[in-house]
Amino acid sequence: MNNTRPYRILQKTTCHWIGLAVVCLLMASCNKGFSSHQFEDDHLVVLAEISAGDSVKIPVGKTIKVGNGGLVRFDKVNDATVTLKEDSSRTWVLQPSFAWQYAANPTSIFTNRKRFRLNTKYSIEVKHPTMGLVTASTHIPNIPRWGTVDTMSVVHEGRNTLAITFEIQDPGDTEDYYVVECIKDLVKPGKYFIYQGLRYDYLTPQGKTLYDQVKNNPGVRLYNDTVSINKYLRLELFTEDVNTENARIESLHTPFRRLFLNDKTFNGQSYILKCFVDRQFFVANDPMQKGRVRFQFKSVSKELFEYLLDYEKYKADFGAIPANQLPSPAGNIKNGLGIFGGAARRERVYYFDPLW
Repeated sequence: MNNTRPYRILQKTTCHWIGLAVVCLLMASCNKGFSSHQFEDDHLVVLAEISAGDSVKIPVGKTIKVGNGGLVRFDKVNDATVTLKEDSSRTWVLQPSFAWQYAANPTSIFTNRKRFRLNTKYSIEVKHPTMGLVTASTHIPNIPRWGTVDTMSVVHEGRNTLAITFEIQDPGDTEDYYVVECIKDLVKPGKYFIYQGLRYDYLTPQGKTLYDQVKNNPGVRLYNDTVSINKYLRLELFTEDVNTENARIESLHTPFRRLFLNDKTFNGQSYILKCFVDRQFFVANDPMQKGRVRFQFKSVSKELFEYLLDYEKYKADFGAIPANQLPSPAGNIKNGLGIFGGAARRERVYYFDPLW
């Protein structure tokens, strides 16, 4: 195995694969442009990438300073009133979820069964009896358009990589911001069966009991399945594209967590982007790291683009849980911290692990 930086386990906490930055090392000497009030206790924090098609899950927390230094962590906030507004018309009051999958999250997750829509503006208000009111708004763009996606295995910068080349078909009537990322969605084996039109999980006690009762019925048989365990590995990316924002923040000989590109140089035209995904964790040595590789191409709001780019500049991973030494950009949360940003995505899913 190549000697590379350790890959962090991510936990899905928002509408999509980005989770929460949960520990912030706030050093004023190096974090240019970062919010000065990060050093204080009891500031409301919202950390949400809202993505078209996903159900509403908004992480809300508060800052707690640890010790005398700049180390800040987040804590849950269950007594806030969280209101989501769509296109300045329909409004929903979200409720904190106490589901098991959110128990380890450092913030509270406010949810609703509603799903976010493409090309739609959303606003959020979080009101707390002692920490006041924070607000933010964003726009979920239209889904990005891409053409042919070609892949091949190559050695790049001394690493075994999957080279992925695709055509961005950029619309000419908007200013567009694109983000490319790749994650490994960790899974576990599963089994299920269909009975009277309903799907049942065989690996639950109730499912196994029912299967034993109906297994001889016509059409009833077991199927192998894979079930996401809600954890992810972020896979590092390379590019040689000098038009990416990555080329402005660091040498293109180094790996990145995400690639950033806007359409300033090709607005309304097609553009070919090539990137390289480190294959180190494509095939797991550890059975607990088996999964599927998800290559994602996103169109994002300007505020989300800038927020994630700040994380890339400071080599911090917005999606890591737990995390150390994470600076916290100011974001777009008025009177608070964090981000409320919109996204729409395309993705390709690749299977390299033998899952069965």
